[in-house]
Amino acid sequence: MMSSGIDVTHKHALLSLVLQNDGGKGGGWLADRRGWDVTSDVPICEWEGVTCGGDQENSPRGPIKELRLPNAGLSGTIPTDLGLLADLEHLSLSGNMLRGSIPRELSDMKRLVTLDLTGCFLTGTLPQSFASTSLTNLLLANNAISGRFFHEIDSPHLHSIREIRMENNLLTGTIHGPALSKMTELVSLSLSDNDLSGLIPGGALGSLPALRYLYLDSNNLVGPLPSQLATQAGGASILELWVQDNALSGTVPASYTKFDEMHDFYIDGNKLTGDVPQELCGPEINADFFANVPTNAERDYCDSIACPAGTVALEGMYPCSRCPGGEVARIKNRYIGQTGECSDYAERDILRIFHRATTKDGPWSGIDDWGDESRPVCNMTGITCDAHGRVTSISLKNRGLVGHIPGEVGALTFLESMDVSDNRLMGHIPSDLRWTSITQLDVSGNRMRGLIPPLLCLVEELNGNGRDGAFSCDRIACPPGTYNSLGYHAVDGGEACRPCYDETTPFIGQKTCGRPHRPLLGFDWKNAQIAGERLGVSAKICVGIIFSVLLILTILCCMLSRSKKLWRKTYEVWALDEGDTTVIRPGEEEKTYEYSDKGKNEGGDDHNEKYSFSCQYSRKDTGFRDGAVSNGDDTDAENNYHERDGENYDHNKDKDGYMSPATACGLRSATDLISHHQQISFNRREKLSRVVWT
Repeated sequence: MMSSGIDVTHKHALLSLVLQNDGGKGGGWLADRRGWDVTSDVPICEWEGVTCGGDQENSPRGPIKELRLPNAGLSGTIPTDLGLLADLEHLSLSGNMLRGSIPRELSDMKRLVTLDLTGCFLTGTLPQSFASTSLTNLLLANNAISGRFFHEIDSPHLHSIREIRMENNLLTGTIHGPALSKMTELVSLSLSDNDLSGLIPGGALGSLPALRYLYLDSNNLVGPLPSQLATQAGGASILELWVQDNALSGTVPASYTKFDEMHDFYIDGNKLTGDVPQELCGPEINADFFANVPTNAERDYCDSIACPAGTVALEGMYPCSRCPGGEVARIKNRYIGQTGECSDYAERDILRIFHRATTKDGPWSGIDDWGDESRPVCNMTGITCDAHGRVTSISLKNRGLVGHIPGEVGALTFLESMDVSDNRLMGHIPSDLRWTSITQLDVSGNRMRGLIPPLLCLVEELNGNGRDGAFSCDRIACPPGTYNSLGYHAVDGGEACRPCYDETTPFIGQKTCGRPHRPLLGFDWKNAQIAGERLGVSAKICVGIIFSVLLILTILCCMLSRSKKLWRKTYEVWALDEGDTTVIRPGEEEKTYEYSDKGKNEGGDDHNEKYSFSCQYSRKDTGFRDGAVSNGDDTDAENNYHERDGENYDHNKDKDGYMSPATACGLRSATDLISHHQQISFNRREKLSRVVWT
């Protein structure tokens, strides 16, 4: 048997799972399960869902190795006491109604092999590191877990992980290539149905020799399908690749024909053009999706991957319907794998879609003619047309737009300029804009996420791109985590985008940081980077060293200065103007009290001075600052408490909402002198003696 100490600890850890159910009694959950009771005599290794093992001395059953309670009707949070099960290797609580986040104690478990919390209603952020070097299966799908996917390149679990399932969560940010490249044992990665943005890190994924299953569908990924996924010697050999319903652009790489055993390849619902390589097409591709299609039906097997340009389908795949209109329809419906209906929008239709997509919080500011169907398009506020009546410019700066820029604007073929800066737009910049004639684009000062679509950054003359032989996405919008006064890097010597090094902003095109950095003694981030490079350390370490030195010097100076100013005074204090029953009435913003100071300093000199102190009552704020009382309600001072030094002070001692001044200032008594702030009041004569700084 186990030692009694270990047994008690493990029993406590296990019961912490169920004691929060049914008012802390476990109730109905315990009724049909063996063990799982404080008074149970059943050995814990025989409890339902518990498996023990090992060959520890005097412990023939060994420590707890597995805890499997899927769909057990558990509720509440995941208890931190589970971390006491130090030898636990497999934990499965999937399908229970658990809430809250994954506790640190779970991610710190060093022998964990499988963690299955699928479908548990969990929130919070994804732990960036798991301590176990044996973690193989991380199953967290169908929750509401937020934050970034793994970015820590030195996490112990990266080298052992084989399966990650995190579909149907709330992950944001990019897929970090350097962290992925450490997962050399990874076989299956599922990040479907999140809010991930940026590029697919093809180089990192393609270098993983064990990778077979990759699911990245239903996110906000941009850029091309990476050819590097299939070009690295000894790299990935993909069997299933799901990337549908993103914003990917470009063509299907010919290198993917290397995946000769690939049987699932879904790319519909993107911005891809060109043709699917014929070598990828065959009766076995996506066969599970077409199980009910007659085997003798004649069809192009490339349609099983994506319908060609000029056609549409409900799922973007066979059976495909051709759009009427010949070559014109093919130009207007240029993407392969297009879902829904054929696009044949007039300019008014496109502007109507734009208006509907950007009025999510009500009408625009100062504009009411976009909803007037009788008004000519070229007479609408913010619209400029050429001599042929074709829209060439949209100017809606600071007009209260809320929503997103729809991809349909890409059908405004003659659009040259678009300014939607300083609004509250969200979402992403549509790559469809590359099909217009655009040369000026300003999306700064919004709340748009992700990366600039790479193909949009290559558009000649867009914000000066290519004029000097260089192309930069920064000329369209500063990337996440950076800013400047314009929100983009203007060509011809404009201000570069600078890092927000005191915080990370997820938005593009920012003109300020939330809390702008103030360079320390003129030593800013750029100088820190230069100094760091010279010293062979990072800029953050360089700044940290400088800050630490300055902090130490500041403390030493303060100690030296104060040591010269220590006076001992004896105060004889009384309230001169209000007597013994002074009160502060709610609504009176400030009351001033006087006291006289009589005493001798250490040099023996007499002094007799008068000082005044005030107790403030603020109507606007709540909470206590510097000994002043505030209450957001001018008419009711009831239940107004302030906790100070571990004690609760009742500020409602007087009748009718009146408060005594000393109490109102948050003082234990009149002797509780706040010497620095000089913000006190007294309701009776009192003598006090205290060492203070002057």
